[in-house]
Amino acid sequence: MTHGGSTWLDPPVPDFSDNSNPLGPPPGLVERIREAVERLVYLRFPSNAAEEAIEDYEGVEAIAFNGATEAATALLARMRPRRIVVPWPTYGDYERIAALLGAPFVKAERSGLADYAEPGDVVVLVNPNNPTGEYAARDEVLDLARRLASRGARLVVDESFLDFVGGGTAAPEVPVVKSYGKLLAAPGLRVGAVLGLRDPELKAPWRLNSIADYALYAVGAAALKAHAERTRAYIAEEAPRVAAAISKCVEVKRSKLHFFVMAARPRGVKVRPLDDLGLPGYSRASIKSRELNDVLIEAICGRA
Repeated sequence: MTHGGSTWLDPPVPDFSDNSNPLGPPPGLVERIREAVERLVYLRFPSNAAEEAIEDYEGVEAIAFNGATEAATALLARMRPRRIVVPWPTYGDYERIAALLGAPFVKAERSGLADYAEPGDVVVLVNPNNPTGEYAARDEVLDLARRLASRGARLVVDESFLDFVGGGTAAPEVPVVKSYGKLLAAPGLRVGAVLGLRDPELKAPWRLNSIADYALYAVGAAALKAHAERTRAYIAEEAPRVAAAISKCVEVKRSKLHFFVMAARPRGVKVRPLDDLGLPGYSRASIKSRELNDVLIEAICGRA
């Protein structure tokens, strides 16, 4: 079964391919979206008020975009890299962005990453990584940035899953790209940002749709922080339980996140196949509610 996408078109099947927040949206978000529609917010251009909420949440300057992919495309276009280097496997859209920008795309090993860089390159580090769940602490990231600078290269960090581990952002020392759709469990809202930069050239008009702009600002930074804390507590309890149960039946790779890579393609549930990322026979599964997680365990171990 295919992963993600327009599941409202498909028969209801337990979906573990979507790696959004297993707790769902923060309290009040759905109500604020309805409120935005009722107030005809979509008839007006966005005010970019959501940037204030993001800046309050992150503690650094933010430039909002319609999703992290748009943010990454705008940032990398502005940086004009000679090559785009990424540790592989990782988020596949960076290969598409490189093709769009006409930049050679280099797949590197995560170990010794700086050694792949040449003058003019931009290295993109997804941290924590999707799909593997590997995570480098802030000090390690800043050390990598320094080593790249000594080689005439630059670093961009994609922190779309940082809220799920709770580490400190690399911004403003390093430019950061981030998605908020994962934390919000609302990827269709398309909320992303570039953090830690003051670059007016990135601030094109209408970078966020009006409904997302209204809803995120109305929910506010305090509610986002509380939701992130609840999410981390749930993941710390539930993810090890699920991984331990499944690892009795198939290979499971260690992960710091709420999803993990496994050597299985269970039937009757949706998972994210990883053939396109160079991991044939493997898939990524994300935890959900405890009840649904038991369905995943049964789908794998009941047939293992």
